[in-house]
Amino acid sequence: MHTLSASVLRFVGAGDDPRSCRFSQMMEQRLENVLSEAQAKVLNTHSRLSVQMLSVSHVAGSPAVSLIYTVRNGTVFLNGTAASNLLGRLSAEVVGYFLFYPPLIIAERKLQFSF
Repeated sequence: MHTLSASVLRFVGAGDDPRSCRFSQMMEQRLENVLSEAQAKVLNTHSRLSVQMLSVSHVAGSPAVSLIYTVRNGTVFLNGTAASNLLGRLSAEVVGYFLFYPPLIIAERKLQFSF
């Protein structure tokens, strides 16, 4: 059994359909942009990080949307704690600027997979 750390991001969205493929792709791109910004400002590095959305959920009647995603640096997955901490080093305003939505929670989730 292998453990994969994924990051969880919850934010308030408006107008977009979080169930659409377009929304997931748009959020992957925005997350890549904000992670690149965090990497440059916090770590003073510029490697190409890629994001893969694992889950997008939205509770009916609530504007909150939760994203569960992984972050990769080349072929290596970043630990969920490292990815969350990287975003956490930026202000909520900066993260919200890149995502177009203010974040409510940035956290790590452990997922168990059998290979």
